[in-house]
Amino acid sequence: MIDLIFSLSNPISQVQLLAQAQSPSYYLPIATTQSVRANCTTYTATNTTGRPIRDVFLNRRNSKGQITQYPVWRFAADGILKNGEKVRFDMCDNTFVNVEAKQ
Repeated sequence: MIDLIFSLSNPISQVQLLAQAQSPSYYLPIATTQSVRANCTTYTATNTTGRPIRDVFLNRRNSKGQITQYPVWRFAADGILKNGEKVRFDMCDNTFVNVEAKQ
């Protein structure tokens, strides 16, 4: 909401923010394997949307039940995950919820 308020002085930014806000969310399918790191799990998310996706986030739930998003775009070239590409990461706790992305 604050970003939208700040963008009111620039109509182009406002349109871009509105378009981004209306982009549908996709929840990527996950495969898990035992990590080479002790007491950790390797998660692999695959883009099966048929299109490139951006803004890929790992959603984690803390002990209070609050969900926080962490960007995983750094695992993809140029921040874009092409169709069929995978993002792989290790987690060593039980906070994983899902992987969410925008098109």
